Amino acid sequence: MQTILLMLLQLFVAILLVPLFDGVARNLRGKIQSRVGYPILQTYYDIFKLLKRSRTMPNTIHWFFRASPYMLFSISALLVMIMPISYAGNSEGGMISDIFVAVYLVAAFRFVFGVASIDSSNPYAGVGASRESLIAVYVEPIMIICLIIIAMLTQTTNLPIIKGVLQNGEIGYHIASYAVASIAFLWAMYVEMGRKPFDIAEAEQEVQEGVIGEYSGRDLGVAQMALMLKQYAMISFFLVIFMPFGFENPLLNLALNLVEVGVFYIGAILIDNFGPRFRILSSLKFNALGILFISLIALSLYIIGV
Repeated sequence: MQTILLMLLQLFVAILLVPLFDGVARNLRGKIQSRVGYPILQTYYDIFKLLKRSRTMPNTIHWFFRASPYMLFSISALLVMIMPISYAGNSEGGMISDIFVAVYLVAAFRFVFGVASIDSSNPYAGVGASRESLIAVYVEPIMIICLIIIAMLTQTTNLPIIKGVLQNGEIGYHIASYAVASIAFLWAMYVEMGRKPFDIAEAEQEVQEGVIGEYSGRDLGVAQMALMLKQYAMISFFLVIFMPFGFENPLLNLALNLVEVGVFYIGAILIDNFGPRFRILSSLKFNALGILFISLIALSLYIIGV
């Protein structure tokens, strides 16, 4: 029962604070680009304004498009809850807090996003869906290879137990395969956040997130919250597996996670603004293939026992 309450607390805190992280990121981006930038609380204003407005939809859509914002929100909310941020070890949350569940939820989020894009009958949304599918082809194999290494090192796919084993120091960066896998998984996490060069900031609605262009009112607000929750969950996924610092007190663990997530947000914005810009195919070709090679090196190191 305690673990269930901690899961709900994680979700509540995430819903409360992810707009703040997004607002800080938008403000920092403006400062870097020599602009005034948005107010830090601007994302809260936007979400509240959208939630008060009614729904407007194209005449050609089906039930899937109507339900997709709430499906996306439910998937990302569950993804946040199964991350053992404030709990670890043998807990009742282990029944659903599992590597396979996390992978399937990430895939389900992309599936719902893609199908809703096609159902919207918006040509830009179709382009956005094709981009998401292309990125998945490159990112998901890398992520799965890294998670396979973690599962084999810890002899379990249960995330709370994995976090407990890592916190005890039985598995760590003294193991070469673990250290190399962390590099590949960090790249995959960054791509899942939707930052440049895997995003187009100037054409975000039309290309990267074309499906959102057909939503309005509370549907748009729910969809945007779902995307922000997914970013938070992916950062927390990396922190749980490769930076499993923690305390006995679950509230301190939650506070530490929020600080670390904030640092990652700032780091992502710095890369976003100072990093190079490529076309999507060039970016994936010159980045993803190299990272895939790194993940295979990590797997080879595990096989030979290093």
